[in-house]
Amino acid sequence: MPYSFKNTLRLPKEEEEKQTYAEIEEGVYFRGHNLWLLVLSMGIACVGLNINSPAAVIGAMLISPLMGPVVGLAFGLSIKAKGLIKLSLWNWTIMVLTGLLASTVYFVITPFHSETSQLAAFKDATVFDCFLALFGGFAWFLGITRKEAIKVIAGVAVATACIPPLCTAGYGLANLNWEYFLGGLYFYLINCVFIGVGTWILSIILGYQKYYLEKDNKMNRNASILVTVLSILAVLPSLFFTIKKWNDENLKQRADNYIKRIREKNPEIAILNYRAFENNNKKYLDITILNDSTFIPKDELLQHDQMIKDINLIWHYSKTARNNTDIEYLQNQINALRLQLENQKNQNIRIEKGKK
Repeated sequence: MPYSFKNTLRLPKEEEEKQTYAEIEEGVYFRGHNLWLLVLSMGIACVGLNINSPAAVIGAMLISPLMGPVVGLAFGLSIKAKGLIKLSLWNWTIMVLTGLLASTVYFVITPFHSETSQLAAFKDATVFDCFLALFGGFAWFLGITRKEAIKVIAGVAVATACIPPLCTAGYGLANLNWEYFLGGLYFYLINCVFIGVGTWILSIILGYQKYYLEKDNKMNRNASILVTVLSILAVLPSLFFTIKKWNDENLKQRADNYIKRIREKNPEIAILNYRAFENNNKKYLDITILNDSTFIPKDELLQHDQMIKDINLIWHYSKTARNNTDIEYLQNQINALRLQLENQKNQNIRIEKGKK
C-alpha cells in the first residue's frame, strides 16, 4: 500500500491523551448547567413529540447533554479506569431518572394525550437503529479526539436520537401505556449500548489502552465479555421489531399494488381510502368505496392479483354517498344538464345543415 494512501486512512490524534480524558470526564458530570440543559431539552422534546413537531424534537437533540456518561463509561471500561466507570454509572442513573421524571411530569399535566406519529416513531427500535448508534459512537469518539468537535458531536446527537425515546418512555409512564414505556426505554437503552460499543472499539483501535495500561497488563477480557454479552442482549429484541417492520411494509406494498390494479381495471370503482393491517396473525385490507352500485364480487377482484389471496378484504361504503339525498339530487341535475347540452348540440348541427 503506497505511503500516501496510508496517510489518507490514518487517524492521527489532534489532542494529547490526558486532554481527551479530561474532556470525557468533564462531559460525564450532571450538575449545574448540564442538569438544567437536560431538563430544558426534555421539555422541548416533549412538546415536539406532543404536537408532532420534528423541528422541536431536532432542536432538543442538539442541546441535550445525554451521551457524556455513556461515552465515559465505555472509555473507562477500555482503559480500566474504575473511578471513571463509577462516576459514569452514577451520573447515567441521575440522567435517566431526571429525564424520565421531567417527561412524565410534562405528559401528566399536558391536556393533549394522543399518540402522535412522532411518539410512535420512537417506540419500536430495529436493527438499523443499532447500526445508527454504533456509527454514532464511532463518530462521537472521533469528534472527542479532535480539537474542534462541536459540529461532529451535534450531528451525532441528532443522528442517534437519544432524547426522544426517553421522552416516549415518560409518555408511556404518564399514561400507563406500557407499550410506549417499554418500547421507548428499550430504544434509549440500545442507543446507549451501541454508542458505548462504538466508543469502546475505537478507543482500542486508536491505542488508548496502550497509553493507559501497563505493558505487562493483559487485555481486559472481562470488559470484552461484558461488552459482547450486552451487545447480543441489546440487539435480540430489535430483530423482532425489524421482522415486524418488514412484514408491515410488505403488506402495505402488496395492498398498494392491488389497489392500483383495481383502479386500472375497474375505473368505475371510486376508492376513497384503504388501510392494510394485521390482527391476530391475520392480514386485512379495509377498503372504502364511494358507491355500492359499482360493487364487484370478491372472487372476481381476487383474479386481478393472486398475491393477496391470504389477505381478507373488508369493503365499506361511504355513508355520505349512500345516505345523503342531496348527492343523488345533484347527480340527477348533472345528468339532466348533460342531456340538454347534447340536445342543443344536435339542434345546432341540424340548423347548420339546413343553412347549407
